[in-house]
Amino acid sequence: MNTIARIVLGAGFGLMLAACNQGPDPAKVQADVAKAQADGQKKINDAQADLTKTLADVHKDAADTRADAQAAAADPNASMPSPDKANAAAADANRKIADAQYKVDHAKAEAAYDVAVANCGMQTGDANKSCKDSAKAKYDADDKSAKDKLDAAKKANP
Repeated sequence: MNTIARIVLGAGFGLMLAACNQGPDPAKVQADVAKAQADGQKKINDAQADLTKTLADVHKDAADTRADAQAAAADPNASMPSPDKANAAAADANRKIADAQYKVDHAKAEAAYDVAVANCGMQTGDANKSCKDSAKAKYDADDKSAKDKLDAAKKANP
């Protein structure tokens, strides 16, 4: 009876070890990657749509400002708009565009990070951790670059 118990315990232990040594399911990892890609593309598309809307609004405001200036120039009794007001409006427009562009750049960095992390799912142990660390470092660098562009645009348009 002792021998049968040892055989059953040994077989059970062997099955547990085999299960522990199995790598990730490639189909699940691929599904996770596909989902990350789709989610990332949606974030990018939303940010790009916001940028497009911002550009349209800025162009409409500029056209309205030009039309007002032309109307004022044609009317001898009207006062001309001040150049300071026009410069402030241009700076505000540039800040709005920079903010919207930052959202696009940030969405791209975030999407790339999410896909990279999903791809790391194919690896286990230290390789998985190293893969995720590498993805995080790239994300941090890309996001810093986007923030630096935003800060530069805001400094150029106080």
